Amino acid sequence: MPMKPELVDPIEWEKIGKHIDEEFGKGITKKLLGDLVPVVMANEKVRSFYLIPMKWVAILEEGFEGFDVRLLGLWLGDISSDKLQLSLPIQERLAPLTENILVVTKQAAQVFTYGKSVIREGVVHLKTSLKRKQRVIVQDREGNVLGLAMLVVDAFMRHQIGKDRLVARNLIDVGWYLRRMG
Repeated sequence: MPMKPELVDPIEWEKIGKHIDEEFGKGITKKLLGDLVPVVMANEKVRSFYLIPMKWVAILEEGFEGFDVRLLGLWLGDISSDKLQLSLPIQERLAPLTENILVVTKQAAQVFTYGKSVIREGVVHLKTSLKRKQRVIVQDREGNVLGLAMLVVDAFMRHQIGKDRLVARNLIDVGWYLRRMG
């Protein structure tokens, strides 16, 4: 049976928004949302969240016949095992709104897109106020979003560790989609 999209429960959306704001900065969720409305499609294992234009809510309420939100909405991400995994499309939209950015060298970018993590030698820029376990959007020097990583060291400490020491653990990258499908 196909999953049916539904408007997200306001209490659930408040929790998701709080999580995004804690990770990426106060007010980020509101900016991300803009004039879009969150909807969810769920099965036994995963709850997938999409952002759709407000005018589509009427279509949703009429039964959504012949309308596939996965093709027309902006995929926010999935919750599985109580963990929110942000999609690559939403990371693109999130990048200009947050300071949680890790800029990497060309070589580090290539390695990251193969599923590897970022070592100190590959870091070009990282705001020193970022803390261990914070999630950061990984970008190359041109500003292309490569994926999401979690810091394994406080940013201000990165110069005190060896060049080959881990700075950020890869959570998801653009190459993951290709590896998964191919």
